[in-house]
Amino acid sequence: MKTSSLNKTSRFLFRWILAIAIFLLSFSFAMFQGGFVSWFLFYGLVVGFLFSSIIPFLSIVGLKLKRTVSKNNSEVGEALTIEVIIEKPAWMPFIYYHLSDTTPETFISERNHQLFSFSFDRQFVLSYEAKALQRGVYHFNEAIVHASDLFGLITIKRTLHSDREIVISPTFYAITNKRALFAYASKADHFHKGLQDDVLSSIRPYVSGDRLSKIDWKRSAGVNGLLTKEFETEEDQHVEIVHAAQEMDALRDPIQYEESIKEAVSIHAAFIQDHIHTTLSVYNEEWIRTVVTFNDWRHSLRLFALIHPVPDHETTLPLLKNDQGICFIVTPRF
Repeated sequence: MKTSSLNKTSRFLFRWILAIAIFLLSFSFAMFQGGFVSWFLFYGLVVGFLFSSIIPFLSIVGLKLKRTVSKNNSEVGEALTIEVIIEKPAWMPFIYYHLSDTTPETFISERNHQLFSFSFDRQFVLSYEAKALQRGVYHFNEAIVHASDLFGLITIKRTLHSDREIVISPTFYAITNKRALFAYASKADHFHKGLQDDVLSSIRPYVSGDRLSKIDWKRSAGVNGLLTKEFETEEDQHVEIVHAAQEMDALRDPIQYEESIKEAVSIHAAFIQDHIHTTLSVYNEEWIRTVVTFNDWRHSLRLFALIHPVPDHETTLPLLKNDQGICFIVTPRF
């Protein structure tokens, strides 16, 4: 870091020394030559330098910033394409723009800056890819524009703001053997039948988002519109998922702590994919309890992104329903 700053300072001083030397040589040539051409060259150089020096101050006026992201909800390690767009007034001149985007500390990006030279375009687009290394809710807010003169002697900095929120959820895996989830539950067989579509409860009109495998094609043939089969599991059974981990456990083994969150998300996804509503209980400064359906389960990933360990002084779990459902309490493995 110190070496980079030293190199920048050295280049800056070299440019100014070179510019002063050129002015002195030009002035000396005009003095000794004394002709119209020599003085014309000298004053032309002075006017060009003054005009170039004014441009950076003018070119940062009226700039606007926009930012687009390929996905607002992503997983840890998934590449996101981010576009940063600066727009200038049509009448505003510029010589050089150096645009750099400010990314959160837990993101890695290969190239989040770009140099733009003089053109008649009104918009300039910086496009790059970034990956998140940790789950959470992040904000892309600042972008920095440096406007320079023709010779690189004067640089004006301006910080532009355009907030964009990105939710980075934990990765999750597909649970293929779902019966293994109920290996020690008294309702295992009943749930398994529900998951395998064996216990038919009722018929209802098709709703957008219903699985094609649950459409009753025979009954749908005689009516206008599709009909969907409902099963006992969907109506009568209750599934609750609780993630609980103390601060002490999270500090002792952060990897296992994050793995426990990944397992909780995977169990949650396994039920949601079969249209079984689940109740989530997670800790984020306080216990948060919410019911999640198939249509809004993507929004529930925000809860997993914001999970925090339970403080050591708080030893009670959230109040659970005393019904005939199944409750999964997910904790780190040690």
